[in-house]
Amino acid sequence: MAVEIDARFLVTTPLFGRGADDYRPELRLPSFKGVLRFWWRALAWSRLQGDLAAIRQEEDALFGSAGGGQSRLSMRLTLPDDRNWVALGDVLRVPGQRGAVGEGARYLGYGVMEAFASRARGTQAGQLIRACLAAPFEFTVRMRARALSDEEIKSVRDALVALGTLGSMGSRSRKGYGSLSLASLLIDGEETWRAPTTISDLNTAIGDLPRGAGPSGIPEYTALTPESRHILASSAARQPLELLDLVGRELVRYRSWGRDGKILGNQIDSERRFRDDHDLMKGSSQDRKAHPRRVAFGLPHNYGPGAGNQVGPAGSGLDRRASPLFIHIHQCEDTPVAVISFLPSRFLPSGTQINVGGQTVPQAPEPDLYQPIHDFLNRLLDPAQRREPFIEAVEV
Repeated sequence: MAVEIDARFLVTTPLFGRGADDYRPELRLPSFKGVLRFWWRALAWSRLQGDLAAIRQEEDALFGSAGGGQSRLSMRLTLPDDRNWVALGDVLRVPGQRGAVGEGARYLGYGVMEAFASRARGTQAGQLIRACLAAPFEFTVRMRARALSDEEIKSVRDALVALGTLGSMGSRSRKGYGSLSLASLLIDGEETWRAPTTISDLNTAIGDLPRGAGPSGIPEYTALTPESRHILASSAARQPLELLDLVGRELVRYRSWGRDGKILGNQIDSERRFRDDHDLMKGSSQDRKAHPRRVAFGLPHNYGPGAGNQVGPAGSGLDRRASPLFIHIHQCEDTPVAVISFLPSRFLPSGTQINVGGQTVPQAPEPDLYQPIHDFLNRLLDPAQRREPFIEAVEV
């Protein structure tokens, strides 16, 4: 017996979805399937007790694979005809405002937009390197599930909720761009989930996501476990991009050494919190016996041009490690809420070392390595530590 699942999403922040070229962005069904599988897998770790073979088998049977046959979930994605986009070379702006998005939003958009104006290159702050779909807009996904057990249907339903409360799509999705807010979820025409309208409702919705005890130890891949952390933050901002900018500004304040002691458009003094990282990378390469602490936020982690300033995985065939920190901007009626999630997992494959400007050093154990992220989350929760004008910050 087939089951119909209908999910409606609101895209709250600009979505950098790649189409046939960089000039016309797209939101494509294969991309949606990819992120849905990501969040299904994130929930499967605890549910299947970290059994990688069982996780892979169930995922392939549900979503399909090259060697495992066709998916038992057929999907159709419907987009509005009147959606707008911001063209390559245009400046990204907050809706209704004239200037470019703020420094924090540009920092989080590194790689898809210009962080600062450059007279030499003739570019403006916030000028897009890639086109994006303008937010907000809605889309729907209709699924037809064949021969699924009640548990399998629930696993799909939970993955849709996780995607629609924690996740995003497209480039810079872990930095808050392309955030997807689940607006409604129907199974065979019956409402099975109600969109949160307040930060308290959102807290409950995220807290209800399954993250059972699972196996002991850190997961082998990004997954929801009892060690995961979720911070919800609100402000007076009514535009999602303005709230994303505040999160970016707080992260810059915490992480950045700055230039000549200044950050955020040379307007604010740097806290110079990670002096040891700075001294390590600016000193002699022969003295580098450890890696910078800020690698916790992802690799590569660079301190300037040239191989001597580059930090990344060493000799493993890897060239990057995505950040374990996820930013999502959720729309609760007329109030956006920032969801900052930390999903700790094995940072690099066992035995992989880190190349610190030409010197190979061992990776710190994950509990020590991830401490800077915990410190940042604790900063967000503490009104005495955080510097941006958040009204409320709570932990799920």
